[in-house]
This record gives sequence, C-alpha cells and structure tokens, in this order.
Amino acid sequence: EWDSKGLYVNYWETDCNFIQIPWGLKFIWQERLKEVVQEWVGEEIEQTDLYGMRQYETGARLLTHVDRINTHAVSLIVNVAQGDLTEPWTVEVYDHADRLHEVVMEPGTIVYYESAKALHGRNSPLAGGFYTNLFTHYRPINDPEWYMKENPEGTPEPLIDVGKCELVGKPNEYSQGAVKCENDAIGPHLSPKMVTARSGDDLYDLWLSVGPSFEDDENALSDEL
Repeated sequence: EWDSKGLYVNYWETDCNFIQIPWGLKFIWQERLKEVVQEWVGEEIEQTDLYGMRQYETGARLLTHVDRINTHAVSLIVNVAQGDLTEPWTVEVYDHADRLHEVVMEPGTIVYYESAKALHGRNSPLAGGFYTNLFTHYRPINDPEWYMKENPEGTPEPLIDVGKCELVGKPNEYSQGAVKCENDAIGPHLSPKMVTARSGDDLYDLWLSVGPSFEDDENALSDEL
C-alpha cells in the first residue's frame, strides 16, 4: 500500500502488517464512511485513498507528520480492533493553535481530522498486544488545489484563544477532560502533557520523552550480540 516504507512507522523495530479487506465489504465501507465525513465537512467530496487495514504490534510508534496536501484534505481513522493493551495507545493531533490533543480510541471509534494541515502521530510505543486501524482520505471533488482557495462561506473560525488552561486530572488521564480551560469548547482530549509545538525541537522532545531511552536501546543491542 506504500510506495516505500519510509520512516513514519518504526517497521525496523516491530511489525506493521497489512490485512486485506474483502472487495464487497470494502465497497460498503467506502460508501458509508464517505457519507459521514461529507456530513461533517458540509461540502461535496471525493475519496482519494483508503489504507489498511494496518495491524500494529507491540512497540509500534508513528512519527508526527502531516499527509499529502493534494489528496488528504480531510481524513478518518477507524479503529477496527485492538487487544491485550496494557495502556491506551492515544492518537496525537495538534490543533490550529499547536496544542497537543491525545485521543483514546476503542473498536468502532472514528477520529475526524484535517490530515494535510494538522500534525498527527503516535509517539508513545504501543504497550502490548495489537492495534488495527483503517484510514480514509478525501478532498473537494476534482480539486487537487483545494488548499489554494478561501474556505467556503460559513466555515467555523479556528479555535485559537481558549484562555488559561490547567491540569485538573491525572498526568496519564486521556480523553477525560484532565486539562480544564476557560473556554470549554476545547473539549476533553487536550493532552495532560500540556505540550505546544512551536518548532521541530518541541516534536523531537516529545518523541524522546515518551519513548525508550537510548540506554535501553543499547542494552537490547548488546543482548542480541
């Protein structure tokens, strides 16, 4: 499904398997998911890609990135199945003010996001078990340069200023409103890490902070040798 494996998924450390979708079922999914995302965006859209299903295994990580701008105006992540996790594997999405949100998904959960604009990833390693996702992507019909145009009339303004925010829950409490802001419109998924990404260094610092230490990597290599 990829032209090349790239570096977004750490396939050299853990498996990421492709599970073929039966053609009849794939057509049903394509049509139904297009309906729900079109209702979300309020514009006529066309599907440009459907990836998966991808099954991630213990230790999987996804580097923070954005998707292809011509084809990935709006996207969905569908969690199809997961099992034997020892802790949630949150999907990390940055909003228009560069604030980190971490969303806990369960089988059947759909996350809607602007994948060509919003930085996203899963920097924390998958803790145990497996995690199976489907990804679909859309853009306005026959419009690969959609991003060069003004937003349609009636498009909500980005939520930038939400006032003062503070941690009121636990540091490992995700999708439960652990961070409280003066403007409740920010929702319950703001990360308790309270990270704002202003530069690549901020993304790198997050990747370092949630992953295994370099000492762990060196010890594992020594054990293999």
